[in-house]
Amino acid sequence: MEFSFKSLFNGFDWLGKGKNSVLGIDIGTAFIKIIQLRKEKERAILETYGEIALGPYANLKIGQAAKLPEAIIVEALKDVLKESNANAKNAVVSIPLQSSFVTMITLPFMPDKNAAEVLQMEARRYIPIPISEVVFDWWILPDSVENEESDENNPPAGGLDETGKKPTQILLAAIHKDTINDYKSIMPKVNLKAKAYEIESFSMVRSSASRESSPVAVIDFGASTTKLAIVDGGLIKSSHSVSHGSQELTLALSHALSIDFERAEEMKREIGLSDLPEHAEVVTIFEPILDYIFMEANNFIKNFQKKYRRSVGKIILTGGGALLKGLVDFSVKKFTIEVEIADPFSKTEHPAFLVNALKDAGPNFSIALGLALREL
Repeated sequence: MEFSFKSLFNGFDWLGKGKNSVLGIDIGTAFIKIIQLRKEKERAILETYGEIALGPYANLKIGQAAKLPEAIIVEALKDVLKESNANAKNAVVSIPLQSSFVTMITLPFMPDKNAAEVLQMEARRYIPIPISEVVFDWWILPDSVENEESDENNPPAGGLDETGKKPTQILLAAIHKDTINDYKSIMPKVNLKAKAYEIESFSMVRSSASRESSPVAVIDFGASTTKLAIVDGGLIKSSHSVSHGSQELTLALSHALSIDFERAEEMKREIGLSDLPEHAEVVTIFEPILDYIFMEANNFIKNFQKKYRRSVGKIILTGGGALLKGLVDFSVKKFTIEVEIADPFSKTEHPAFLVNALKDAGPNFSIALGLALREL
């Protein structure tokens, strides 16, 4: 099987790679990405990382999304682990947001000791499939920062219950057991032990966002989907998935200009959202797709602000699609607030000569890095 491996980093033997190390494994629709970190004196030491395109395993082009059987995913994962010289045995694995269910619920005030019993019953009301078919968990959230504009006529969102106490805010997450079992079947076949499985939104936020005084929106441009999350006080308060991703830009360009996928992908990377007159046709092809994604993101942010009466102060772009040239300026025009590109590798310790390369590659690896950081 011919495959394309993008070797970005071949490891540092002098770091003692493998000992007390953990892998973050992000199995996407177009690429598998891995990060290996080691904890040392409260520092996350970057040991190796790499990615492999899945398209060629299905006789498609590099960058194209592919639906592969388990045996082929195992083969691809073995290839990327071998080529990146990864040798950790423990891993944390991502679960796609579209294969999970995440929601925020509000219940009358209840002491922590009663939470488990109450949530077991309440979860049935919110999870849209039989509770016996999912694995679910929850987090009781601490009180967030009060609404900066609250007063007697505009109380904080949520109000008080009939006893005069603040309701309990709970983040509820569920994953279908079949999805977990699929991943559990893969890990032993690549000689790895899965320490945890995590919904990808939590991983991307861990690596991309920092605790700030105002809410932050994180937009992750994947190949097939765009993931949205809003973080407030270091906690995810809302998440959403849009069924459009950066691959659609390439496909639209390919169809409009009657060129193959590979050439369209090159043009997308070279031109992006250039404001040069000779690139106007390409930008015109991209804009309707981006307009739809940003309209969904804008509605998502507005719904959060209406519900919690908290203004989103910044947007962080991550994922491979975030590397599209000109996307930051395009985003600022759409949202009219501060926008920046994620720099996940800034949370790791690594050789100085890799700083620029890692900053450029960072958005691509936000989920894999967040997974590894979770276990550290």
